[in-house]
Amino acid sequence: MRSFLTLGSISLVTVAAFVACGDDSNGPTNTAGTGGSAGASGSAGSAGTAGAGGGSGSAGTSSGGSAGAAGSPAVTFPTANCTACVQLSVEIPATPTSATNGSQAGYIFSAPATAAPFDLTNVTTITWRVQALSSNANCFVQPVLQNAPPEDPNYSFGSYPATVPLTAAAFPPNTWVDVPMDVAAIGGGTGADAGVDAGDAGGGTADAGDAGDAGGGTAVLTAFDKSKTRTIGLNVGAGPTAGAGICSVEVDSVTVAGTSNFTTKTFDTGVDGLSLNMYMVPPGTLAPVAH
Repeated sequence: MRSFLTLGSISLVTVAAFVACGDDSNGPTNTAGTGGSAGASGSAGSAGTAGAGGGSGSAGTSSGGSAGAAGSPAVTFPTANCTACVQLSVEIPATPTSATNGSQAGYIFSAPATAAPFDLTNVTTITWRVQALSSNANCFVQPVLQNAPPEDPNYSFGSYPATVPLTAAAFPPNTWVDVPMDVAAIGGGTGADAGVDAGDAGGGTADAGDAGDAGGGTAVLTAFDKSKTRTIGLNVGAGPTAGAGICSVEVDSVTVAGTSNFTTKTFDTGVDGLSLNMYMVPPGTLAPVAH
């Protein structure tokens, strides 16, 4: 399954194409819809003026307003049991948002198009330390990497390892489990300069990594490039046959092994830039909540 470990460590690596891509109380609940207000009575028409023989105005209508739509059933998200962490909670609908991939939300760190991308060339692993609040084999987590504009205008390239089911055996209650992504095993890293420039003394031909050097333009990628990663994330969701429910996890840290302009996150003072990707997000899903 692409994007929409043993205890302590699971190695996850697959490169695939991507097509467009705490507080200490229960999370918020959905509320029932309110009824529509009654329609106001119409005012009586004014009488015709004398001499002109005007007819009397017609009476206004007084029909009631339409009833408000019923809200979805109230949902209670699991209670957090950690500090210096973030809680990620996804409401899984009865009808999956994707018949193939199920329903999932991406929680991401992003390098905007106006900034330098994350260069993961010299990174060996990125490890998400996860505790499952929903012990449910239908639920899963999945670390991901993604190229994006301006180098990848169509969000075509990313790395999506296998999903990791939130089984009770793999994620025992009240236990932190490392979910690593083996970045070193992923090909496609070209670093800051991929090859020979067109203007080099040797007369070499410019490659895709250098197309924009002289004019300040941007090289358009033709494959995944981990040196130009713009999204580092964790998908949380359930497969297409899961049915309605909740998938909720806590993340204690995201640890980077190696040197990069993307650094380790500990969530000691908040969400550390982690945000909810709004692409195909299931209704009712919560943004990251810091505890």
